Amino acid sequence: MDYTTTEDAFKILAESKNEFHRPIFDGVVDLKRYGQSSIKILWVLKEPWEKLRNGARGGGWSVTRDLLRDGEFKNNKGTYPPMAYVSYAVENGFLDYSMIPRVASDSKVRDVLRTLAYINIKKFPGNTSSSPKEIQNYYTRYEAFLLNQVEEIAPDVIIFGGTHHNFCRALRLENLKSHSKGPGFVKQDGRLYIAAYHPNQRSIGKASYVNGIVNTIKIEQAG
Repeated sequence: MDYTTTEDAFKILAESKNEFHRPIFDGVVDLKRYGQSSIKILWVLKEPWEKLRNGARGGGWSVTRDLLRDGEFKNNKGTYPPMAYVSYAVENGFLDYSMIPRVASDSKVRDVLRTLAYINIKKFPGNTSSSPKEIQNYYTRYEAFLLNQVEEIAPDVIIFGGTHHNFCRALRLENLKSHSKGPGFVKQDGRLYIAAYHPNQRSIGKASYVNGIVNTIKIEQAG
């Protein structure tokens, strides 16, 4: 997969739709590390956050390069630490959350972010809370590109962070539901689809969130 070509294609596509903001790119964090993963994981979230002054034009950077591959984590809060914990647990024999070092203090846990893939439905600057209608509008506008991303990334597992409903029709996921007792899941055509809350959710504890996803992957990949 040539991500330079992919980014150029999306720039042209965004310009054709007269987008105000520049695109914020995503995809596979590190092609070599992703290819070497025992279980290839793709996270699908809503939109990237960028602090902007009113009326300012944003974007023009990459979540995967600037944050997940080369970024620093000064604390264990936010969207990305739970993603690191899931991948670290999976890559190390499906560890329980209690056995995982915190991402801000352990470079090995931070480094595991290089093994995953990550895409947003809306690839332009967003706010701390997303309007479901706005996210669906962006999905509709860019559906073909998003579906092409998924197929080119070719994951073994897709973890939807509050986004599974957007892909229901195209990926035939009508039976995939999320709920408070743990992530929902379906396995079809050799791929595991998981419906989870957003990684930065506050509805359940971080341990329950991470363990729920990890145990689902463990059971289903063994089956």
